[in-house]
Amino acid sequence: MSTLAAARADNFYYPPEWTPKKGGLNKFNGQHALRERARKLDQGILIIRFEMPFNVWCGGCSSMIGKGVRFNAEKKQVGNYYSTKIWSFTMKSACCQHEIVIHTDPKNTEYVIISGAQRKTEDFDVEDAETLLLPADEEKDKLADPMYKLEHQGEDIRKKKEEEPVLIRLQRLSDSRHSDDYSLNRALRDRLRSQKKRVAEEKKSARKMGLGVRLLPPSAADAAAAASVKFASKFERSRKDKRAAIKASSIFPESSSSASKGKLDLALKRRNIKASAASLLMAGRVKPSSWQSAGSENARSFVPIMARRK
Repeated sequence: MSTLAAARADNFYYPPEWTPKKGGLNKFNGQHALRERARKLDQGILIIRFEMPFNVWCGGCSSMIGKGVRFNAEKKQVGNYYSTKIWSFTMKSACCQHEIVIHTDPKNTEYVIISGAQRKTEDFDVEDAETLLLPADEEKDKLADPMYKLEHQGEDIRKKKEEEPVLIRLQRLSDSRHSDDYSLNRALRDRLRSQKKRVAEEKKSARKMGLGVRLLPPSAADAAAAASVKFASKFERSRKDKRAAIKASSIFPESSSSASKGKLDLALKRRNIKASAASLLMAGRVKPSSWQSAGSENARSFVPIMARRK
């Protein structure tokens, strides 16, 4: 070990006062090899990690506990079935700390809920699940009887003759489909490549429209559903009025005070005066010196100068 802490963590550290006559490290330290898991070992209880074997409903809060959820369970023996021990697992649910007790059933090779929960019943139809119907226990016992097998042997042979051509055709069809692995792989890759291109085009068109998600390709059903939707006349009228008001309004913000309106009118007048002065200058009817002196003054003193020059 590289460090003393690592040696202690792996129980490879032997203190100076330890001697081989005192036994192992666990005996020397006065602890069990399983540490906290064996704190109730004197009562015949061992703490283990128990995995729920099926879906159950919690008896405390009626929440579903899924198959495979793990718990810290207390394991102890509660009986025997012939020479096989029957174990009991006691645990607490994480949702409401309700106690759940589950026993093993060696006779039926099953787990049985004793208290604290209820098993979720899940029934499947053989045709919907596309599985085979297993024979019941009574049928299994009958199949072990030679006389019963002899009586039903003719019916089994007849079923075999009827189903054999179908099975042969299915086998040949499967062999023909999977005979050329290269062609199947190539067709699959081509289909995947075309699918990636289509998804990229849909994302690009969605970004152009400013959408964060891609749209599905249009269909006739969507077009028919969109055409069947009719908005109310009041909605159309209000939408037209709002559009007309938006088009008629100015893009500049308007002020409600009269002072701001007066400043705006004064600025427009000054712009018109400067434009007229510039046109006169281009025509040669006003000297630049007088135009520059007039531009530095206010609008009231600029108008008489232009009049005198005329």
